[in-house]
Amino acid sequence: MYRPERASVIIPTFRRQELLRNLLTSLSKQQTRYPFEVIAVNDAPEENLSSLETEFSDISLKVINLSEDHGRSIARNTGFRNCTGDILIFLDDDMTVVETFIEHHMNSHTDPSIAVIGNLHADPEFASDPLHRYLERQGVKKRRPGETIPPKCFATGNASVSREMFEKAGMFDETWRTYGEDMDLGMRMHYKGATFAFAEGAVSYNHGATDLDDFLARMREMGRYTLPIFAKKYPEITRGLWLHLAEPVAFGRENPLLTFKKAGLRIVLTPPFYALARGIYRMKWLGSLLFPIIEFIRMYNYIGAYRQSLKDPRQGESSAPE
Repeated sequence: MYRPERASVIIPTFRRQELLRNLLTSLSKQQTRYPFEVIAVNDAPEENLSSLETEFSDISLKVINLSEDHGRSIARNTGFRNCTGDILIFLDDDMTVVETFIEHHMNSHTDPSIAVIGNLHADPEFASDPLHRYLERQGVKKRRPGETIPPKCFATGNASVSREMFEKAGMFDETWRTYGEDMDLGMRMHYKGATFAFAEGAVSYNHGATDLDDFLARMREMGRYTLPIFAKKYPEITRGLWLHLAEPVAFGRENPLLTFKKAGLRIVLTPPFYALARGIYRMKWLGSLLFPIIEFIRMYNYIGAYRQSLKDPRQGESSAPE
């Protein structure tokens, strides 16, 4: 039986020193039988965070200050190259974790091929906000009981993987410059034989406040730059994102039902319906009843941006990996 012995917690950070300090404080309170180290990779060259090593020496903190802003993929790979654990736990710098966080991640690794997705919650301060409640219910939490977890759910805000599987999959793609580097890694791990598990007890809280405009800006970036890459590299995931319905209608050259669905989506995803949805979203008191409205607003933005990339492929390649 596979028995991992040591964990390495890898945290890319960028201009969030106080949030990072809160995360490190929560890691210093871990109740676990497993030894662990923490690698914080600082991607803001104007800041030097080395003093945190003394402040958090009890968790074997190592700070790596990069000489320039490289992005999340290079930061995480740099953390990996400087760690010693046989299980890699990835966290974002705006998280805090429960006291049994590491224990639950480590206990989930009964085989080196397992990639573990943690249980991400919104900050209790934002618990009543419909958008934050919607976001914490996405990904792995949308699956039905007993349903296989797809690799697209692998999100490195709270996730872990064995050193063996991480190396086998080729680590993070360091040419990646937009959102989706973790989903890309998840797909490559899947092709190398990884299975995905949900560690419900590995709870983290996201303290980064998100408003609708910020969220939709990320959706447009994803639609314009990330999804065209995924559609080419991993066409099997396009249906789950409805991308096949965003492609041009081919009258007479495709299934009539597909043509009908494409036409229907074009009618629904139009400015009048979008304006109506934005108006309804202002009724925050509707709570979880707004989730379908948020889903529609989200689709309108990422599918609209994806369509633009289809019209001008060079636009989708301008800041994305080859």
